[in-house]
Amino acid sequence: MRIGEQLKTIRNGVGLTQEDVAQKLCVTRQAVSNWEQGKTIPDLYAFARLASVYQFSPDEFLLGKSYFKGMQNMKTNFSDAQIERLILKTYPDMSDLMPLSGGLVSQTFSFQSGEGKYIFQIGGKRDDYEKQLYISKRYRNAFPVREILSIKETEEGIAYCISRFIKGRKLFDLSDRERRELSTPLIEALSQMAKAEIPTDGGYGRFDANGHAPYKTWKDFITVIYNDSVCDWSALALKGFSDTVVRKAIDELKTKIDCIQLEKPCLVNGDVGSYNVIANDGKITGLIDCGSALYGDPHYAMANLLFWNEDKLQDLIAEVRRRYITDENSKRKIYCYILRIGLEEIYNTVILNEIGYDVNWVCNRLDEVLKNGI
Repeated sequence: MRIGEQLKTIRNGVGLTQEDVAQKLCVTRQAVSNWEQGKTIPDLYAFARLASVYQFSPDEFLLGKSYFKGMQNMKTNFSDAQIERLILKTYPDMSDLMPLSGGLVSQTFSFQSGEGKYIFQIGGKRDDYEKQLYISKRYRNAFPVREILSIKETEEGIAYCISRFIKGRKLFDLSDRERRELSTPLIEALSQMAKAEIPTDGGYGRFDANGHAPYKTWKDFITVIYNDSVCDWSALALKGFSDTVVRKAIDELKTKIDCIQLEKPCLVNGDVGSYNVIANDGKITGLIDCGSALYGDPHYAMANLLFWNEDKLQDLIAEVRRRYITDENSKRKIYCYILRIGLEEIYNTVILNEIGYDVNWVCNRLDEVLKNGI
């Protein structure tokens, strides 16, 4: 589907007329009509505002994926004026407010104050911002991570945070050549992250804002996805979803789980993608949005790249295969991690009603891995 057709479909889906959209964006109705007919393309500012009005992530267009929104709203929908009022409480000389492409649940803006430039994010869970603050304080000298300056809430209890701006552009916005040249620097940045000193009693799995993870072993974290006392997969059928692929993936994971052994956990980025890595002048300057970070096996981050298999990151993925799939054991281990990643995405999205990727895409990707391997 072309961008214009997508814009029209989403506008109709949220119940807005072209006149409604034009008024919200301060453009003419004809401009909106031209976008939808493919005669013109909205500029970056207009596209960011469309994403805010329609409550979609730019990834829906740019990554070629759509999102299953569960029972939650995709993101907040604050106006520029509301955002300005929130920022002015702390930065009275704020200027140059600019919407940026954000994630699934947050609106993101940059702004200027004095000689400094900052990032404002609103939406999502306060716990996630607190976790990123923990990572920022503890690890920003070990690897490039955004420095969180403050976390607050609106009167309605919606969390927002302010952080320092990181110079550079997201990988998605770079040319193919630039991304290709950054494959090695990105792998090195993830290796730096894995070498960071973590708490000796931190546990395994995703940790909280105090650096504590809930599992005693790495295998406990991997196998919890098919632990019936924790994950009730029976609810899948009740929600009208076939469990065929899920059952196959669980059975396959069970048969190969013995290859999962890890004596010492490392700090692992649990969500590496072209939209949360910033680069400048051939260097990685920021691993941002680290809310999915965990204590475990660095191969898990590589498995995440392989599962989502972004078109824009194919050179990086090829380098990951070359460096990390070196023998049958490493291949089997990453294969297990990919199955677990897909299963968790389905469970969180369908059964827990969390915001996530389109479940049909995830099921098809999981089925593809089961049939063809990695």
